[in-house]
Parts: sequence; structure tokens; C-alpha cells
Amino acid sequence: MSNRYAEHRRRLGEMVGPDGLAVIPAATEEIRNHDVMHPFRQESAFWYLTGFHEPDAVAIIAPGHDEGDYTLLVRPKDPTLEVWTGIRTGTDKAKEDFGADSAHEIGELDTVLERLMIGREVLWYTTGNVAFDDKVTDIVKSARGHRERMGGVVPSAVKDVSVPLGEMMLIKDAVEAESLRKACHLTAEGHREAMRYAEPGMAEYEVQAALEYYWRLKGSRRNGYPSIVASGSNACVLHYEENDRLVGESDLILIDAAAEVDGYSSDITRTFPANGKFTAPQRAIYDIVLAAETRGIEMSVPGSSMRAVHDEATRILTEGMVDIGLLPGPVDDALAMHHYQHFFMHSTGHWLGLDVHDRGSYRIDGVPRPLEAGMSFTVEPGIYVAPDKAEIELTMLIHDTDEWNERRIRLGRSAAAAKEAEEKEAAEKVTHVVPKKFLGIGVRVEDDILATADGNENMTASVPVEVDEIEAVCAEESSLPRG
Repeated sequence: MSNRYAEHRRRLGEMVGPDGLAVIPAATEEIRNHDVMHPFRQESAFWYLTGFHEPDAVAIIAPGHDEGDYTLLVRPKDPTLEVWTGIRTGTDKAKEDFGADSAHEIGELDTVLERLMIGREVLWYTTGNVAFDDKVTDIVKSARGHRERMGGVVPSAVKDVSVPLGEMMLIKDAVEAESLRKACHLTAEGHREAMRYAEPGMAEYEVQAALEYYWRLKGSRRNGYPSIVASGSNACVLHYEENDRLVGESDLILIDAAAEVDGYSSDITRTFPANGKFTAPQRAIYDIVLAAETRGIEMSVPGSSMRAVHDEATRILTEGMVDIGLLPGPVDDALAMHHYQHFFMHSTGHWLGLDVHDRGSYRIDGVPRPLEAGMSFTVEPGIYVAPDKAEIELTMLIHDTDEWNERRIRLGRSAAAAKEAEEKEAAEKVTHVVPKKFLGIGVRVEDDILATADGNENMTASVPVEVDEIEAVCAEESSLPRG
């Protein structure tokens, strides 16, 4: 078993310390219908620490314990069930293949965990696990009964283990970064193939099938998340997953989909024309989004922050929307009053890793967290002009231009500035008519970034984003068979 997991356990053990123990349960299988299960995917924090692929297991980290720092409880061997559902690892292999210092059958959890609690002051555990919370509570109660009868120390405090784990998982080491690069490379090649394969008249799920077939063919067992293949106005639905519409001749196709490698997920979005050529309105919106993404990536360096990237991307998007008439100006008013949220309603990025929306805090002591080398994240601005946005209701500020300009310079464009502007300036409701040619156009462009000591690495740069490059790839012949 890779020493990446042993290193993660060692680091967690240092955080837990000799007076604590951490309990991390694996995922459980979920019923799809009757006796059919959903495809199993391991809980990310458990995988991060163990690399163990089976359900219904528990990892216990108890630094310096006589029985070892790392105990793994697993399902028992069962020859009858294994005929139906596959070979189970069992306790012997849990030690031999997965590095456990001690291993027990999961049915012994109560006894083993209570024993390991003796002498520990702090239990590190994340509540909210419906299948496991009551069991842990009962074991803690039993251990406290032992203290009353026999004396000694048992946990008197429970701390959230997801906090130190989130901090660990946020900074990728060299091995993790390489797994991310592999996922990004494979995902990128799949997106290029989808650009070649897609054409008007196909169902969205046919394009999805081509993308995912390529990933399976090249070694990815599963997607990082359900694939979004949205044509036409479906691209204005952020998490569209039906993928069942027929692609129209003049549609854009927005694909937000990714492969998973070693448990790590990429997250790429590209938007391209089904017939291989952008129309003028499509390109107008696309160029704005691309400008925002390009600037966002430039800013994605140590010392910056996800908030700074978002603010800058939002300003560029808003300037562009005012320029083409999606929003009325001036730009600073549109920013202060959040008019852009009619067409851009999400953050510009998120952490990326074992979870596609990975763990780790975005703020420290209420302040946006500075980016550091080893952080991986997305940059993904977008503009979505849903068909029902033909007219939008806006609150417009009424102010003297010279006076307002002086106030804007003094206040900037913070939330406080917006609030003061609303309080001090008169406002009126207006109806803004959106140019008809833009209705139904949705565009998002998303890349995966790894912050480095001297800047950043765009791990998904091999998928084209420039219009002429996209159109060139769309014109290439796909290597995949067509129906």
C-alpha cells in the first residue's frame, strides 16, 4: 500500500496528539432500489487516510497506543457472501496490505473503541453521520462508566476531526499533485474528443457517452461528479443533469464533466458550438467570460485569494455585460447593486481534490484566506442568459454624477459601500429589456489551477479556450464510432 496514506495518518496523529484519538468511518453502501445498490464510492477523508476501498469500515488513529497508532476495523470474511459480492479483505490483509497496526472485525467496534479510549482525553470525530453518531455516543457513555468504576481518564471533550483533516487536504503534496495532473490530463483529452464528436441532431447523452467512454478506455473507473452536457438554453441551468435534449443546429454545448484518478477529481467546463462555428452573439458573450477567466487565472498566485479572483472576474464580467447591453450602466452601480447576479450567480472557483468541492476554509479569522503553494482550485466564471430573462427588474441608484463619483472613490465597491449607497441615495425600480439575440445563451469556461511557489500551473490548459482553437478542434474527425 502506498506510503502516501501512512504519511497522512502520521500528520493527523501529530495534530491529534498523545492525549487524543480520532475515529473516521468509511462510507456505507446505499440501496438504489430493492436489492440493487448504488455504485460504491469511498468517503474521501477515510480514503485519504487509509486507501481502503471497502464499505462499513472504521479507522482509529490513537498516537502512541500500546496496540499501535492505527487500528482498522473491517467486515469479516464470509465465503458465502463473497460468492455474490466479491472477496473481502479481512483482518489479516488489512494489516498486510493496508498498513494497519492492529485490525479487527467491525462487529468488535464497541469493545475495541472503548478500550482505545481509556487514557485519552479528547475524541476527534465529525458528527452528522446518521448511521454512526448514536453508536459513538453509546461507546463514549460506556467508557465514562468505566471511569466511574475503575478511575482513570476517558474523553471529556469531542473535537471535529474534519477541521484538521480539511487543513491537511487543502495543501496537496507532490504525490497528490501528480494524481490531480493525471485526472486533469485525462479529463482534458476527453473534452477534446467530445468537441470532435458532438454535432447537431445528437442527444446530449450521446455526447456524454463519448466523453465517458474515452475516460473508461484510458483508465478512469468513475467520474468526479455527474456529467453536465447542456445544449442551447439548458446551459443556463447550472447543475443540469438530464442530458436528454437533442442538440440544435445553432446551439452552444456546455460540458462540465470530469474523470477521477486515484480518487482525485478534475473539474473542467468548456462551451463550444455544435456546428463548429460561434455566432456573433455567442462569441460576444464567450469573449467576456474568457477575459474574466484569463484574468482570474493570472491572479491565482500565492498571496492572492479566491475572493480577490472572484471580485476581479465579477468586475470584468459586469463591464462586458454593460458594454453589450445585458445590463445598464454605470458599471460601479451594477456592481454595488449586484445587478450582475441576474446572469452570474455563483462563485468564480472552489477548492479541488478528492472531493470536487474539496475541504478547507476559504476564510481565516473572517478574512479571505491567502493562496499558498499546493492549493488546487478552479477558476470558472460564466454568463447565463436564460430565456425568461427578456426583461429584468433592477433597482437603480439616482445620484448626482460628480457627488457620486467622489463617494465611489472614497467607499470603493465593498458590501459596506453598497449598503451606504442604498441608504444615502434615492433609488427607483426600472425594467431593463435584454437584447433578444442573447436569450438562451449560457457560457462557462473552467480550468483547474495548482498554486506553486512562483505562480501557478494550469493543469487543464491542453483543452482549447480561444475561439479559433475551439473551432479548429470541432472541425477535426473523432476517433470514436458513431451510431
